Amino acid sequence: MFYRCPAVALPAPTALAVVLLVGLLPVCFNTLRAQTVSPRAVLGDTSMPSAEHVSQTFPYGISGKTPPSLTKINYEGQPPYHKHRINLRLFQGCPQIEISEGGRLWATWFGSNVQAERAPFHKDQFSVIATSADDGQTWKEVFVFDPSELLGAGASDPMLWKDPQGKVRFIGMRNIDLKGQDEFASSAWEFTMLDAEAEYPQWSEPRLLGNKNISVMKPLIFRDGTIMRSMDDFKLVGKPDKVRIRFLKEAADGKPIFVSHLPVDNDAVFAEQMPIIRKDGSLFTFYRAKKGQKYAESTDGGRTWTLGGYYPMQFSINTKCILKTLPSGAVMLVANDVQMKEEEGKRTYYYTDDGGQPRELTKHKTARTRMTAYLSDDDGKTFSHKLLLCDDGQISYPSTTLGKDGSIYIVYDQGRGVIGQHTIFLSKITEADIRAGEVVSEGSFLNTVVSRPSDQGGGRREGDSI
Repeated sequence: MFYRCPAVALPAPTALAVVLLVGLLPVCFNTLRAQTVSPRAVLGDTSMPSAEHVSQTFPYGISGKTPPSLTKINYEGQPPYHKHRINLRLFQGCPQIEISEGGRLWATWFGSNVQAERAPFHKDQFSVIATSADDGQTWKEVFVFDPSELLGAGASDPMLWKDPQGKVRFIGMRNIDLKGQDEFASSAWEFTMLDAEAEYPQWSEPRLLGNKNISVMKPLIFRDGTIMRSMDDFKLVGKPDKVRIRFLKEAADGKPIFVSHLPVDNDAVFAEQMPIIRKDGSLFTFYRAKKGQKYAESTDGGRTWTLGGYYPMQFSINTKCILKTLPSGAVMLVANDVQMKEEEGKRTYYYTDDGGQPRELTKHKTARTRMTAYLSDDDGKTFSHKLLLCDDGQISYPSTTLGKDGSIYIVYDQGRGVIGQHTIFLSKITEADIRAGEVVSEGSFLNTVVSRPSDQGGGRREGDSI
């Protein structure tokens, strides 16, 4: 299936070319042939040693299976000059948002006191967990995931999501430079909140999920309580013969059912796929690619996938977007509403206005701006409604969650290391707002600050080299 963007009126010759291209597309893309790959072969042996094993007793015998922990911060009686305080932070980004059953908001992102984002081991970076009890108007940082004491390990790509039982879970990605001697040098660990209504909840012991990046996109929850996690193997980016983009299907008790994957696609950078279940039961996902978003479909619950190529409506060029099915059945897309032309080696960034006319970006000439919420009434074939959320600088990496009253909460970052920015924003909207193309619902708002270190005496300053 190929989807045609309704927002742009094409000249007749171009429209004809598109029709001809559509007819050829099915023979150009391959269906996944590797079916149920062994989860252990992909994730590694995630069984844990006994509690008495030397690797389980910090600081002795540290290995990739030595469990990480969460550190409580900003509690009454804590010395004010602790190392994770916000006025030391000069870089942060990649936020996630979740809401408890009782309406308490939780957010997470990662940052550093000394440097910008630095892969692959993300040394000197940690993840922050913050909460709000007043619908996002004020926030307090209450925990950090900082594995730096484990051989200088760094954190990256944290995630919050709500499981089928309504429990909020946190995933921390830990990266240790173990010189290639440990299959869990990079590993994803999941903690479950035992009381998500409390400002400082208790947590479960961490569960080792695997040695792949599994913490960027929220899992897809099926009606039977099973879930599908999106995975990527970032260390294989740019290697043309290596499979990276995978899905892990888990039973309700967490037992792996199967791992499937997309064929190798060298247009994919950090794929960041987030599937939805369509009305007919099939799955649909976008994934991040060099010139926009590509898409894939599955008709057997995610065991096999058909690639569809680039989606015709260009958006989120080489950056993250998210899909979410709303209670009404409409599909929401949150993405960067930016398109790109390349002529004689020069790139021009623009957007298409409500009249179908291209408008070149003049103030912020980047693919990462104009964060926009779109709405589809036909399972993602077209997105006929949209609401601009933020176009103030470099805006990227959205995450969303839904309130019980139909509210839609969306976070994203601004200028991760830019002086005066490195901001985490929150917008609260409704489906009606997207359909109207403007905020019309009582209680909706755009771009409330969740975190901005420069407001607290921190942030990058003139002369800082990061």
